[in-house]
Amino acid sequence: MVKLIRWAAPTPHSYRTLDQVVDDLWRSGWSNPARYNTDTARPMLRPAMDVTQNEAGVTIRMDLPGLTAEDVSVEVHGDLLTISGEIKAAEEREGAQYHVRERCAGAFKRSLRLGDTVDLEHIEATFENGVLTLAVPVRPEAQPKRIEVRTA
Repeated sequence: MVKLIRWAAPTPHSYRTLDQVVDDLWRSGWSNPARYNTDTARPMLRPAMDVTQNEAGVTIRMDLPGLTAEDVSVEVHGDLLTISGEIKAAEEREGAQYHVRERCAGAFKRSLRLGDTVDLEHIEATFENGVLTLAVPVRPEAQPKRIEVRTA
């Protein structure tokens, strides 16, 4: 005999499994409490960042649209490079009603542990068109050396 189950119209949340709900909570900050600003209890922003490396050193590029060089702080403590700042909220116009609001405001902080081969004294930072670029050179003694092979 087949057991019949009463059909109910699906709701927007009925398709989400408990695993999906837990994953969403985990990604939203439970997995990393450091993603929250302890002063405001708001989520920390995470601007997009690219890190590349070649023989000359490491290049870090971070998208920070709407900011200026004065809004960004770059610090080195030991081998930890930290980039931080705050994206200010856009001025709200009196009487304006938002239909879509996707631009975020708040503090951000990104840290990278640099290896012992980089030259921390000669890091260069430039800010152009909303992109922060850091050039972190490799110490001369840590750069690869080509050894000539001679015939006997």
